[in-house]
Amino acid sequence: MTEQENKSDTEEWSRMWASASFVGVLIIIGVPLWWKTTEVFRVALPYDKISSFDTDSHFITTELVVLANDERTASDVAARIEKDFEKWDVIKLKITKHVLPEKLRSTLDTVAEETEAVEEISTIVDLKKHNTFYVVQRTPLFEEVWVGSERVAFFRDARAASTLIKALTQWVYEPSALYGARSEAGDRARQVRFPGGKGYHVVLSVVHPEPGKMAVDFDAAAAVEDYIGSFVDELSELHNFTLKSQWLYLLDFDFQPKKIMDNTPLGYHHAIRHDRLHLLMTRLEERAATHVSDLPAINLALYIVPCEIAPVVIYDADNKKVNAPVQAFMSPKWGGVVLGAQECGDKPFVPNVPLVMGTFLAQLRNLIGITDKEAIGGAHLEPLRSVSPRAWEVCSLLRVRALEHVTSAERSLRSLAKLLGEISNIVINEEVGASINTAVYNIEHTKKQMAAGDLSDAYKSARNAFLAAETAFMEPSLLALLYFPDDQKYAIYIPLFLPIMFPVILSLKNLVLWFRGKSIKEKSE
Repeated sequence: MTEQENKSDTEEWSRMWASASFVGVLIIIGVPLWWKTTEVFRVALPYDKISSFDTDSHFITTELVVLANDERTASDVAARIEKDFEKWDVIKLKITKHVLPEKLRSTLDTVAEETEAVEEISTIVDLKKHNTFYVVQRTPLFEEVWVGSERVAFFRDARAASTLIKALTQWVYEPSALYGARSEAGDRARQVRFPGGKGYHVVLSVVHPEPGKMAVDFDAAAAVEDYIGSFVDELSELHNFTLKSQWLYLLDFDFQPKKIMDNTPLGYHHAIRHDRLHLLMTRLEERAATHVSDLPAINLALYIVPCEIAPVVIYDADNKKVNAPVQAFMSPKWGGVVLGAQECGDKPFVPNVPLVMGTFLAQLRNLIGITDKEAIGGAHLEPLRSVSPRAWEVCSLLRVRALEHVTSAERSLRSLAKLLGEISNIVINEEVGASINTAVYNIEHTKKQMAAGDLSDAYKSARNAFLAAETAFMEPSLLALLYFPDDQKYAIYIPLFLPIMFPVILSLKNLVLWFRGKSIKEKSE
């Protein structure tokens, strides 16, 4: 072999190995590096746990204690209650029965008032215990069943068991409301009450459209603190409430009233059609300025009706007069309005504060989730003697909210997991992953606590799960690459890499032919 041929072979070797090095770097390092840097980042998520969620299997265990004068009555009443509640899979009763001590039984039969009897019961049981309700036999009852504000119900004898079951079902435990909290459709109470969250702003607005014609003497801030504040203090375990009050002036509205003669001392009233009232709420929403934070606002508005159309009476959709001490109406998940008015005069208008604020409290109870109780034949429900909710109403609301939160959290996570499976370029960063894992952990913890009957902790875990799931589902970073699908990614990168890949592919072809030629040449030699 001549020196010229050796030099040519050396140059060819150098050129081929340079091409091979370029191809190797591009294919072995460049392509994987490009693939890794352009992939959608997703942290590991517990998809198996999320897919195993079953909202229809949720239930809450609650304790019911039967205290009777004798063992037979206690067993009979407990057995009938247990049998009736077997049809409700959303609530499981853990029933225990005891015979009343002789001294306590004698005392319960001699005290005149049921409230005194409740005080006697409190000496042997803890009435402050959440998720526990006591049914106690008390012979001298004017009705078969008596239910008060504490976690106690009295029944006369074993024959009152059917009435007692109705009181437990329709008033105390409300399994139908629990079903509504567990299902997607919900029930009427769920359609009215505000959705769950960290807390609420309760805003009392006094709307005075004509301050120049009539003065109003009303201390809104004091009324909010005295009435609304005392009410929400009892619900601090459920939500954080921020109380506010404001005055809105010159907010006029055309009620389109119709003057109707009647038999009142004044001789007439002004009729307002029910279908006009939602327009008033629209006007109030424009001026209320309640959207000052991410917390939902419960609006309570006292609208001072102008003198010239006072007094006003609301007429319903059937054109029938709404007979009520206060003319008021409520909008689900928004708030309530009270229409206050009188004839114009020299003296300032002074609203009937207990009546107005009592109406607001009745509306607030529904908006929070405490339902109105229908009458039951043979059962007496003690009227509220203060602004505070009944103790067992708070427990009922805790059960409803716990089920509602854990169910909503599971649905949010399932929806998010489904989206991740359908849309491959949704980014899941560390923060979103942490929120999802927190929600899953609290959901599992909530199920165990609900099954064990630990209502207070179950609600807290359910709320944490709900907030974490909502945070993950509404995270803005999920939309980072939503409008940058794979076909657009390839459309951008292919024009960039294709000019480079042509010489690489040709070099790769030449390398293969060269190596094959070398092998044949070596064999022939």
